[in-house]
Amino acid sequence: MNLRRLPAVPSSAVDAIGLALVGMALPTFIVWAMVCSQRWAQKPAVDGVMTFHLSGSGDLRLWNQPIRPQDVPSLLERAHARGKGSPPMVVRLIPDPQVPWGVIQVMLSRLRPNPPQQSWILQLELP
Repeated sequence: MNLRRLPAVPSSAVDAIGLALVGMALPTFIVWAMVCSQRWAQKPAVDGVMTFHLSGSGDLRLWNQPIRPQDVPSLLERAHARGKGSPPMVVRLIPDPQVPWGVIQVMLSRLRPNPPQQSWILQLELP
């Protein structure tokens, strides 16, 4: 039986192939991580959760965009009207640790539903 030996691949070629594979895998992983982190961050919105962040200075943010507290009731009404027929909407307030309790109570009163037209679950997530 006559077996031919394949020519040996020089180590510099093996190194080049390894570097090429790592060079393709690393950017692919980074893009995947960025896309997945955005999808994970947006998952609550798909599930019907509106998350408001209240900063220590009293600023209110929804999806990292500043909003005026006066605009909150109209936002909630539109979101509630869009989600009719699905599970109840969840409204979550996340205050920063330095926010005074009185400011949190005022914001909670703005986030409460006005029965009987509206109904949603109100959650307070304390730091």
